[in-house]
Amino acid sequence: MNRSNSTVWLALGLFATLAVPLQAQNASGTGGLTPAGLVRHAPLRALSPVNRADALYFDGDARASFVLLDEYLKVEPDDYEVLWRAARAAVLLGVSEEGSRSQNRWLDPAMELGHRTVAVRPHGTDGLYWRGAAHGRRAMNASPGYATELAQQIYDDAHAILEVDSLHGGAHNLLGKLSYEVMSLSGFERAVGRLFMGNEALSNASWALAEKHLETAAEAWPDLVLFQFDLAQLYRKRGQEDAAVEVYRRVLELPALHPTDLDLQSQAREALEELGS
Repeated sequence: MNRSNSTVWLALGLFATLAVPLQAQNASGTGGLTPAGLVRHAPLRALSPVNRADALYFDGDARASFVLLDEYLKVEPDDYEVLWRAARAAVLLGVSEEGSRSQNRWLDPAMELGHRTVAVRPHGTDGLYWRGAAHGRRAMNASPGYATELAQQIYDDAHAILEVDSLHGGAHNLLGKLSYEVMSLSGFERAVGRLFMGNEALSNASWALAEKHLETAAEAWPDLVLFQFDLAQLYRKRGQEDAAVEVYRRVLELPALHPTDLDLQSQAREALEELGS
């Protein structure tokens, strides 16, 4: 892979971790990242289609959730609450597949569902968020030029969300990770990317923005393992070891709600051992 290609791929590396654990928006206001109590305890047959889909999703059956939502969309194709949940399920299914072609069979429809969701409600944060997640994960399987285009879509969607909700944890995490990954490149690679493939998503990155957005995400939605882990990683990268240790410990105190949480907690334990804590 040449340097210009590696700039795009490395800058988009955040989306590999983004798509798996993020679970969308529910009544809790956390982007559907935490399941509602109703979903956990009520019998499936007693729930609405939306809540049934949530119950299946948080129980680990994204495929059944998607099938249920897809059937409902045949009757009500413009149902916003169904559309963004279908995009959410498709993103997770895409990430779960092996190989880019198999992943794209889910990620391309996820992007389309995201576009449909935003068309129904242009300023809806759920639709913008899951369109961004779909585009981000798809960028991992894209050519450099297409990946850059998708990265800009993510950047735009995140800022559109913040215009509606300035404390939306998902949007802040996305922007923070974008800055983190871009600034982790060598100076030469950043210069190449900004000169030949640059757009706002690359050219506006900085360590200060990475820290600002990741701290805001962790404060806004404090119960998410991923957001705390990302912040700890930033602190460690920047040599702020005491702060990193504190946040890694916080990662271990949180309940594991999402498919990657146990793995992130394992990585946090390893990091603490390496830091002598």
